[in-house]
Amino acid sequence: MALYRGGRTVYGQSIGILLTDSRFPRIPGDVGNASTFDFPVRLRRVVVPEAESHELEEDRRAIPAYVAAAQELEAAGVRAITTSCGYFTTFQEALCRAVNVPVFTSSLLLVPMVARMLPAGRRVGILTIHSRRLTGRVLAAAGITDEPVVIMGAEEVPAFTDTYPRGAMQVDPEAVRQGVVGMVRDLARNHPDVGAIVCEGINFAPYGAAVQEATGLPWFDIIDLVRHVHRAVVKEPYRGFL
Repeated sequence: MALYRGGRTVYGQSIGILLTDSRFPRIPGDVGNASTFDFPVRLRRVVVPEAESHELEEDRRAIPAYVAAAQELEAAGVRAITTSCGYFTTFQEALCRAVNVPVFTSSLLLVPMVARMLPAGRRVGILTIHSRRLTGRVLAAAGITDEPVVIMGAEEVPAFTDTYPRGAMQVDPEAVRQGVVGMVRDLARNHPDVGAIVCEGINFAPYGAAVQEATGLPWFDIIDLVRHVHRAVVKEPYRGFL
């Protein structure tokens, strides 16, 4: 039997999640709601007092605060670290240098893999909070170079935009669900070659099942990626074997 090592107060939280300092409700299905997961996670809010805007991915002054929080999570015993902003691919390199556990800042990291899963002639539809913020720098930091993609922002989905980017203090899940389903239906109608959806925005995740029921498209979000990484860093033996 393996020996257990001490030195910490809390154990068993395999995934550490760096949360942006926000106030909107984090409903089940959100990466910032611990009940989303069927395994323990460790949530860490990151405050960047000197930041001048919500577009932290372009503010290099935010990196030290995220690096310090990631190092704190590693010291607390997490086995992998993610964030709550899909644009934070721009922090990927700095965070990977700062800790000795896997870091996956964004579900955008899935795009190259998903693109290679699709039949020839199919493209990946990327859902994003605001298409203007999904810059070439953000995409390149996720390894997205020549992959065939279609980008759709939520600028014209008031129920979603008024709730998340603008920081509402309450959420109407049914209104947001209808808005996100309509958004992806429009994407599929205007681009029938879209073969799968990858969500940059973490706040799309609670509505994935509804979108898939309406469109039939494969759907990948940050929750799917967290679950995948958890299974990689906390392996379970196969029943009846060893």
